[in-house]
Amino acid sequence: MFPDLLSVESLAELEADARFVRGGGRRNELAISEALQERGGNPARAFLSAGASYVQWRLFSAPALVQLIARRCGLSIEPTGGGTYTYYEQAGDFLALHRDILSCDLTVLTCLLNTGGETGGGRLLVYPQHIKEPLARTRAAGREAGIPVQLERGMSMALLGGWVPHEVTAMQSNQERVVSIMCYRILLEGGLPS
Repeated sequence: MFPDLLSVESLAELEADARFVRGGGRRNELAISEALQERGGNPARAFLSAGASYVQWRLFSAPALVQLIARRCGLSIEPTGGGTYTYYEQAGDFLALHRDILSCDLTVLTCLLNTGGETGGGRLLVYPQHIKEPLARTRAAGREAGIPVQLERGMSMALLGGWVPHEVTAMQSNQERVVSIMCYRILLEGGLPS
């Protein structure tokens, strides 16, 4: 967890960028997962997504920030390209259980908006104990095996999203969440940390 990864000014820039690109975003819906047992695939989902502009890239590829994330995670990393914003804004918006795509070993999520979170919906659940398990086994274990992570506005987290199964449960009425997503490739000099 990075409660203050970004300065107040950088967070304001990122929020403005998310508002700016939202108009060009697209509703992303898939009712049934086509997720692979390992990485990637096509998980079931419902949310609005928009590609980020140069603002997000400039902030998250800045050498000092990359070094800070790398040091805190104990990894050598490099950013892999433009990131996205995800807007969970309708009741029922979700992202099914999955592992991230090949270009996204380490995912840095930053919460830009979180309203109505006390209703219990829209939780990020992570399953680090299932890092070596097929997704079918994680699914069979049920959501009670997941560890809920609550990101409030301005908070960031680094997730080994390419290895750790994770999902976002369905949003409830009167909830809204906007997250910035930036991907990094791990430079496997000594393998993953233990």
